Amino acid sequence: MSRHKIIYIVSLVILGVLIGFAVFRPMATGSKYTEVQRGHLLQTDTEYIFQFDIINHEGKDKNYTINVLVDGKQNTEDVLIPDGQMFTYIHHVYLDRLTEGKVSFTIYKEGEASPFEEATYYLK
Repeated sequence: MSRHKIIYIVSLVILGVLIGFAVFRPMATGSKYTEVQRGHLLQTDTEYIFQFDIINHEGKDKNYTINVLVDGKQNTEDVLIPDGQMFTYIHHVYLDRLTEGKVSFTIYKEGEASPFEEATYYLK
C-alpha cells in the first residue's frame, strides 16, 4: 500500500471515532441533570402568571429551593422532587402590587451555593 492510502485510512478511522464520541458520549454522560422547561408568562387584566416545570433526572430524590424576588420582596419555596418526576411551579404577580416591575427567579439544588437556573423579567 502506498503511504497516501495508509494516511487516508487512518484519518477515516479517526474521523469515525470522533463522530462516534460526538453522537454517543453525550447520551452516556447526560443521565444526571436537572432541567427547567416550558416557561410561560401570561398576563391577565389583574396579574402576571409565571409557570415553569422543573424535571429531576439526578438519579435520586432531590430538594430544590425556588427564590422569587418581586420589586425587592423575596418569596422562597422549598420542594422535594422525586427522581424522574416533574414539578410545575406557578407564581402570581398582581399588577396593583408592582412598583418597579422587576421579577427574578433563581432555582437552587440542595447543597449547592450557586443557582442552576436564573431568569429576570422586566414588566409594565
